[in-house]
Amino acid sequence: MRVPETANSIYLDLDRDRIKTVIREAYSYCKQTLGVDFTITEDDFVANINPFLDSNRVSLPVTLPLPSRKYPELCIEVNLRRKGVFARMINRKKQAQLNYYLTQL
Repeated sequence: MRVPETANSIYLDLDRDRIKTVIREAYSYCKQTLGVDFTITEDDFVANINPFLDSNRVSLPVTLPLPSRKYPELCIEVNLRRKGVFARMINRKKQAQLNYYLTQL
């Protein structure tokens, strides 16, 4: 846990470990459910959230691309305040199937 440098600085106490765990689980579940290999590794995918966690800007959801050969448009939307994820893709049936589980994380 980081401590603010001065008394005047604003610090948001985000549960960074929980957010990364949710993102890691979303990667694993999408890979298992869709039956594809992603073009990005799990560690690289989770590391994409670090700039947003370090900036403490949590008002807007963050969209992380999770492309594969079969589903190049797949994106995972991360809500940092609620520590939740939501899948976005063209195939609405697959999107609903993914989000049924992902919204429970």
